[in-house]
Amino acid sequence: MCRTPRVDFERIEYYDFLMSALTREQFVERVLQIVPARFPLVKLARVEEPFSLKVNGHVVSLENLYRLSQIHPEDLQRHVERWMVELLRAAEGMPDRDGTFEELKGRIFPMILPDAVDGIYRQTLMQPLIEGLNVAYALDSDRTITYVHQGQFEAWKVSLDDVHSAAIENLVLRSESMPATAAQDEDGTISLIIFQTGDGYDASRILLPSLHEKLSEHLGSPFAAAIPNRDILLCFRNKDETIDRLKHQIEEDYKHMPHQLTSNLLLVTPDGIARRG
Repeated sequence: MCRTPRVDFERIEYYDFLMSALTREQFVERVLQIVPARFPLVKLARVEEPFSLKVNGHVVSLENLYRLSQIHPEDLQRHVERWMVELLRAAEGMPDRDGTFEELKGRIFPMILPDAVDGIYRQTLMQPLIEGLNVAYALDSDRTITYVHQGQFEAWKVSLDDVHSAAIENLVLRSESMPATAAQDEDGTISLIIFQTGDGYDASRILLPSLHEKLSEHLGSPFAAAIPNRDILLCFRNKDETIDRLKHQIEEDYKHMPHQLTSNLLLVTPDGIARRG
């Protein structure tokens, strides 16, 4: 499941953070300049919702795009154009909304989402995981991810357990040959295992049924985990010295990276997932 190269534990870094000079208001102005120039047919407007725009009639948050542009500010225009292309592709994929559960169940994946203070996920099918985190369900396509919404779920006439079981089964299949990176202490003991495939489901892999069984032989039981954003899962020994080395980086990742989830540490136990401390 993972390779275990000799890695200097103190030097593990999983992003190169660069601060953008743009304020949020300046960023909105740049988006309002870039999009019409590149996509003249797109209807773009300001809205009352915080840090959002209306794109072809749909309110879209700018938070993840802004965070991505902070990391690579020199690529701002490319990020904005790619973001718009993905939104347009997702809109083209709307026929999936009429698909039956049997037609679509092979493309359903679990997606961990935070509680939404602005109601952005209010129509999304989800269930609580732990305090502050939920499991939603995504329809995976080649280039886009769209969420299963409540109306679609009701039309399927299946149970939430049916949807969840299909999503976990698909995640297990996708994760069978999943690479990971392991870091060792000076004595050769594995202290940290990182999953970062970039497929959009790395944090969701904390839900894998065999995760505890496979990693506890390396990390002990229970072991700690962190999912500061959607695109990384860190599993590590539940020891103060290990946590002290990682906690600041986890908090910085949560503050600055796109698709933030939680800065809280979790425990992976034989019985499931719990919040640590």
